[in-house]
Amino acid sequence: MSILLLDVDGTLIDSFPGIRAGFLHTLDTLGWERPPEEFIARIPGPPMEVTLRSLGMSEEQAQEGLGIYLDYTAGGGWADATAFPGMLDLVRRWKGQGHTVATATSKGESFAEKILAREGFLEHIDFLGAAQEDGPRRSKSAVIDHVLASTGWDTATSDILMVGDRSHDIEGAAEHGIDTVAVTWGYGTPEEWATARATAHSPEELEGIVHDCFARGRLARG
Repeated sequence: MSILLLDVDGTLIDSFPGIRAGFLHTLDTLGWERPPEEFIARIPGPPMEVTLRSLGMSEEQAQEGLGIYLDYTAGGGWADATAFPGMLDLVRRWKGQGHTVATATSKGESFAEKILAREGFLEHIDFLGAAQEDGPRRSKSAVIDHVLASTGWDTATSDILMVGDRSHDIEGAAEHGIDTVAVTWGYGTPEEWATARATAHSPEELEGIVHDCFARGRLARG
């Protein structure tokens, strides 16, 4: 069984405009100083409360900020996003080739479902793995654990490959013995991608890498 776990923000969907706007709205509402654009460019991917804590917020402040951010996103911020060119066609082809496709995203579950449905991905996804908007399932590792527990997929008997753009994708997958292919059209850096099994610079290159990985087999087991 060949299973693809797909990150959403920065891999399937360019959600940076909405995430950026929600982040800045959160900081302005809290009266917190805005960081440099270099910092803002890296906010998509990790849970928002992790990003807020990295600015020096206390746990209480970060949780208050998360609530503000989620309210903004629910109010329409989720829609300020578009599919990366070529990725919908690639997901369709993967399904046609017999691969099982799931998401493993730190994006809130309802927001992920809405944007993936609007952009045409949802009908090609076998399991929607996402973070809880109000619950403990927030990290990438926790989301992957949820996917595996919910589906019964076993890394000891199935070939599983993660596709993502940030270090937390790679590290979260590695906690479960799963390799990652990093994509460069998202929000990561060369230093982050260097820790992945392979790096793809286009959907076409990603398709070839995934084909080769599954052709070799035993991804999650060796």
